[in-house]
Amino acid sequence: MRWLKEVLMNLRRSRFMSLISIGTIVLTVITLGGYFIISEGLNYTINKIQQKVEIVAFLKDGLNQTAVDSILNDVKGFAGIEDVKIVSKDQAYQDFMQDPEMQHIMKGFDGNPLPDSVVIKLKDYTRENINKTVRYLDTKEGIEDIQYGGGEIENLINIMNAVKMILGIAGMIFLISSILVVSNIIKLTIYARRQDIYVFKMVGASQSYIRMPFIMEGIIHGLIGGAIGWVLIYAVVNVMINEIRKQTGVDLSTFYLFTPEYFNVKFMLSMLGAGTGLGFIGALFSQGRLFR
Repeated sequence: MRWLKEVLMNLRRSRFMSLISIGTIVLTVITLGGYFIISEGLNYTINKIQQKVEIVAFLKDGLNQTAVDSILNDVKGFAGIEDVKIVSKDQAYQDFMQDPEMQHIMKGFDGNPLPDSVVIKLKDYTRENINKTVRYLDTKEGIEDIQYGGGEIENLINIMNAVKMILGIAGMIFLISSILVVSNIIKLTIYARRQDIYVFKMVGASQSYIRMPFIMEGIIHGLIGGAIGWVLIYAVVNVMINEIRKQTGVDLSTFYLFTPEYFNVKFMLSMLGAGTGLGFIGALFSQGRLFR
């Protein structure tokens, strides 16, 4: 109870500095929370894109079934391949004919001009893995041409990863800044009460008895900052979800990250934990030679 009274007294004494401390923690947890949301969204988008990206190896006309099976088995055994399937020329023709624009193009040919093809999905769509797979396919007899429409996709994924890295760096900067601000503000409180600390020491008070109010002050700063940060992110996300639903008809609330059980509970607890942790670490860093 004494600790709480002293913390409230310190908050009243140094309202402006306490607001700066709490505000810095708010900015930090918002940055970290925003980074997590954007990172999860980008990862989800990247996975969806990669599921649709394929390497297509067109086979030479006139290959017998033995040669086709040999190519298929060799490709399946190559490292980095997730899935391989044969698409016959008849099946490809039927797929093309389902598109009205392609129907018009196909009518300009006599018969079916499409070749049999091998459709390949990779485990990891890195530049190195793509190039390695394409070079391997180039060495196979019976493959006439290789097409991969993922060059632009790869660039998009690289841009997404760069955005994640920039957000991560910004988060780290805010994290360090928050710890330093909290630490310095509590240092000022400790310095202002250095005579009281000296008296406590003279009457035999333990280190934990003297230190605890300042640690609690940092924790309360962090708890308040985490709560405010979550409220602000919650409000922004809900406005964003409603606007996107109105403009596009896409309901982002079905995405696991924004479901009530995750966003309202797990995400809130994570934000409160992050804020409390920042305040606690800042309070620990603040306690220097005045306590020796």
